[in-house]
Amino acid sequence: MYALTGANGHLGRLVIKHLLAQVPANQIIATTRDPQQLADIASLGVIVRSADFSDPTTLAAAYAGATRLLIISTYVVGKSVELHKAAIAGAVAAGVKHIVYTSTPHADPGSTNPLLADHGQTEVALAASGVPWTALRNSFYAEILRDFIALLLVKRQFLIPEGSAKHSWISREDCARAATGALIGKLTTTGPVDVTGPEALSFADLAARLCRLSDHQITAHPLPDQEIIAQITTKGVPAEAAKSTMRLISWIAHASTETPTDTVERASGTKPTSIDTILRILVTA
Repeated sequence: MYALTGANGHLGRLVIKHLLAQVPANQIIATTRDPQQLADIASLGVIVRSADFSDPTTLAAAYAGATRLLIISTYVVGKSVELHKAAIAGAVAAGVKHIVYTSTPHADPGSTNPLLADHGQTEVALAASGVPWTALRNSFYAEILRDFIALLLVKRQFLIPEGSAKHSWISREDCARAATGALIGKLTTTGPVDVTGPEALSFADLAARLCRLSDHQITAHPLPDQEIIAQITTKGVPAEAAKSTMRLISWIAHASTETPTDTVERASGTKPTSIDTILRILVTA
């Protein structure tokens, strides 16, 4: 029996789709805070149960009968680790034999970055649980590039932020295929494993690809972050929204460079989607 949390989220529903292609519906336990939202999934024969990380009394019963569990991480400021520990404890109480968890690259329990620290502390809790575990350190979702491109494209100029870190952008679909493979035992890694797209690209690299793939004339223009914010606001984007998004972009641009891996292919038998394919979809959407 294969169970997953957060089954009504974007990633959860994609995992269920891939699970249904490989195992019988009655071997899948989909848990969520609001089971009514999964009526369509239940109609396919999937077992749907109520589970809420913030109410630990619901968890052992929700995971009962599952041999392998996928915990799709949540992010609640100041509470994520507590919620994840509750999910792990529920899995232990239910007798789960292997836990798969969606983490992030460079997870570090001692990091000053709250996101990296929360995932790192959750991985420590997994290691202390006594249950075999796999942490899927998913790279940045390529889908967020849609918003970044819309923001950084000003008068057919793609504004390149400071920072040269390269990231192996990956589609949510590929993350779901990797998670499915890990959940059903096709990925045998114990401990953390990086889940990436096929190549690592900086924002300057992305700009060059975008210029080549676009049907319109686009040029790349490096600028300091503050000047990018000023340019963005000329498009009518509120200053606070521009600053907030640029903080995220700047963090990504200065984060540690990632090395591409073959995790998706090992877990699913299929290579991850190329960044060119993703960018073509984004620029034509």
